[in-house]
Amino acid sequence: MKYVLEFLQFRLIVFLMILIVLSGTGVGITYGSPLTWLAIAGGIVLFGLIEYIVHRYIMHELPRLLPKAYEGHVAHHQHPNDDRFLFGSVWYEVVTYPLLLLLFWALTGELHLALSVVFGTVVCQMYYQWKHFVSHRPIVPLTPWGKWLKKKHLLHHYLDEHAWYGVSNPVMDVVMGTNKVAPDTKAAKRSLGGSTEHM
Repeated sequence: MKYVLEFLQFRLIVFLMILIVLSGTGVGITYGSPLTWLAIAGGIVLFGLIEYIVHRYIMHELPRLLPKAYEGHVAHHQHPNDDRFLFGSVWYEVVTYPLLLLLFWALTGELHLALSVVFGTVVCQMYYQWKHFVSHRPIVPLTPWGKWLKKKHLLHHYLDEHAWYGVSNPVMDVVMGTNKVAPDTKAAKRSLGGSTEHM
């Protein structure tokens, strides 16, 4: 319970909870499409893609795209258990989610389906944030799946930063071939300068 309360105190998490309530309420109020669950599932898949693309390319490979985000991620690798670098800025989400809503509203022509996509995306992001938080706290996950995800994220931090970009799911790592650490871990480059000490 201690760690749940700690998790819930971060501004980003509060923002995501508010967004879950607002988008979920919007989905309920405007409900009436046979495509609702498909749109929610689409939001979940979309977040899986965003998670991988942002982590791999913006946070690791293309630092000039969002230099402040990259700098924050470098700090996270250097100090993986420091609260200051555990979560990204809430301002990225404040900008991104309205744009996502408008984009899918324009694409589908239905506010309901756009809200459904946003709801699926934000629920999946909350799941991602929890999995990331658990990976950096002395929490033993309850399920084999949770233990495996934590292990893979810690491999990303402490063994090879060019593997295991997916924190909440491994699908894109498998598809893109980043689901294995370098065969010779001494040769694995650590350009972000993360600590090599295990937690």
